[in-house]
Amino acid sequence: MRKQSQDEPPEAKYLTPSEAARLLHVSPKTIDRWADQGLIPCVVTLGGHRRFAPDAIAAVVEQMAGRGASPGQGD
Repeated sequence: MRKQSQDEPPEAKYLTPSEAARLLHVSPKTIDRWADQGLIPCVVTLGGHRRFAPDAIAAVVEQMAGRGASPGQGD
């Protein structure tokens, strides 16, 4: 996990774990687990909540569609 840096625009749209989970057809707990394992990059808000960049989630969707597996499987 990484902290949001000063050069990232505050108006950038990030996804919540629930929104990311919906796109990936998994549970929000799975998203949290993958973030803990470093398989999905995230930023952490000042309140301690994870947020995910839409392009990072899109990359995971492509990876899962291509392999039929979860991120990091078969590496």
